Amino acid sequence: MTLSKATLLFAVLAFSMLAFGQPANQPQAGTEAPAITACSFQYSSGPLATFTRYCLSANGNIVQFDSPSGFEYINNGGPVEGYGFCDVTPNVSYYDYASIDSGNWGATTVTIPNATTAKFVRTTGDGIWQLTETVVQIKAGAMGPGSVKITMALKNLSTISRNVALLRVANVNAGPVAINDEFVSSFNSAFGQEPGASWGLGLTTNTFTFAHNGTVFSVPTGPDPCHYVTFINNFAFVGDGSLGHVYAITVPKGATKTVTMTYKPI
Repeated sequence: MTLSKATLLFAVLAFSMLAFGQPANQPQAGTEAPAITACSFQYSSGPLATFTRYCLSANGNIVQFDSPSGFEYINNGGPVEGYGFCDVTPNVSYYDYASIDSGNWGATTVTIPNATTAKFVRTTGDGIWQLTETVVQIKAGAMGPGSVKITMALKNLSTISRNVALLRVANVNAGPVAINDEFVSSFNSAFGQEPGASWGLGLTTNTFTFAHNGTVFSVPTGPDPCHYVTFINNFAFVGDGSLGHVYAITVPKGATKTVTMTYKPI
């Protein structure tokens, strides 16, 4: 990511910058649900050359992703992948990255509408937000590997309008050595790959309604959504980091705002 790109990102997220400078004030959850790294829903498709397989936790995290078979991106060590957002109004972070979470989520309700789709619904412990995550398998075929389309619908259950910075984050470890992966991002995408571009995983936005940016972070565990700007790496780098996408959204009272993005091997 170039310096000018970083400057633009800060500008479009200006409404939240005041909050980023202060420690997040976490609410007490009414019902806390633990972070989960176990594989609960597995999907695979494609012939040998384009074979693509991934697995979802019961909380809607991708805890395993390989393509072709044996070229693993996420489950090398403790898996880190998932969702988070900063409610800028009171400066509160909510996140679940599989191996680590903010501790202020309720339990997850899971439904399986069809053979390629899983739907996860969670309410924050304070009852202010509901996140509905729909994960769809795009099957691999002879012409290319498969992908995973993720839709996140965030509903404001409170009686006031709220500003949020919404994140999707993945720690990509594209090979047996975690500290030498190459990370790079653009406005619309972010990538993590094994050195020499042998294989890797990318995340690309499919939503252009809101101010947004593909982003790489210098922290492998995933950033606190209210302080993520601290960990943005302004340039492509080699190391143990994570990639993601950030959206700046205003959610009126009672309204739902939706973003969609896609993970695909590169």
